Amino acid sequence: MPRQWRHAVVGVGTVGDWHVRIIPQLKTSQIVAVCDVDPNRAKASLEKHKQGHVPIYRDQQEMLGKHPEIDIVHVCTPSGDHLRPVMTAIEAKKNVICEKPLEIQLDRIDQMVEAAKTHGVRLAGIFQNRWNEANRAIKRAVEEGRFGTIAFAGSYTPWYRTDQYYREGGWRGTWKMDGGGAIMNQSVHAIDLLQWIVGPVKTVSAYAASRIHPEIEVEDTLACSLQFENGAFGVIMGSTAMYPGSAVRIEVGGSDGTAVSESGLKTFKFRQSRETDQQLVEQLTSKTARSTAGGASATDVPLDLHGHNMVSILKAWEEGRDAETSGAEARKAVAIILAMYESARQGGASVSVK
Repeated sequence: MPRQWRHAVVGVGTVGDWHVRIIPQLKTSQIVAVCDVDPNRAKASLEKHKQGHVPIYRDQQEMLGKHPEIDIVHVCTPSGDHLRPVMTAIEAKKNVICEKPLEIQLDRIDQMVEAAKTHGVRLAGIFQNRWNEANRAIKRAVEEGRFGTIAFAGSYTPWYRTDQYYREGGWRGTWKMDGGGAIMNQSVHAIDLLQWIVGPVKTVSAYAASRIHPEIEVEDTLACSLQFENGAFGVIMGSTAMYPGSAVRIEVGGSDGTAVSESGLKTFKFRQSRETDQQLVEQLTSKTARSTAGGASATDVPLDLHGHNMVSILKAWEEGRDAETSGAEARKAVAIILAMYESARQGGASVSVK
């Protein structure tokens, strides 16, 4: 029999609500408690997803004390407030699944990763787009060497958010709690895909500004050129200033092939073609693709991928190994983003990724 996991959710806002929805759908899981500074918001989420029996707490320590049976704590608080609830859970010897970005500073991430090792628990992040079949197909092609020498790879997140989006909650668009703008909050997913598929990023050179959102402290648009450790060149573009917003694009090209993921598998052509290549393109065509939050709504995301990510995490932990999106792995996208921000502050100077 597979292990039965008992979950708690800290922070039941937009993303926390997704976790409340998904956890009961997993055959091996149940929610036993939630924690939120707004109990009414948490109650509404629980009742919406037929989990009204689950107790609600304002204080995480109290929740952990009253529910020693908790196996996993899901941290879904604002990005700049991940360290505190993650460390509270880890110090109580609970495994943690933390939403993206894992944190907004590398020293905080390193502290979390080290604490998990010290206390003998597991830490994983959420990067659900790794379970998009088009992205996984490109990843497999790289692993099989089908691109030959990779020349170029890029990620593009041309999205749109309203001024009202940034006003909601009081933390979006701030350095302290959001950690950045269109790149740290929205493009982090595509940046994770880029480094996961192609490999580590060596150096970046970026420019950033808020083009249409005068009220925010951070960027709504950033353009970056980069070099991978394998010698390939690349581009990262992210924006929340491109009305009405369109799909994320990931592209990889080299001496023997090119592939593009954009609302499905848009291009998948290789010098050494296979009969299954075109079948895969047709199977993953944009006609059946789900939305990727290009529009103005932050809730416009395919929840099924979150479920796949969580199932993968639980399977890895049950087998006694770190998840594919472990703390150390989730650190990589943040390291690239912080290097880009440093480059932008220096007027586009080349900055090495730590």
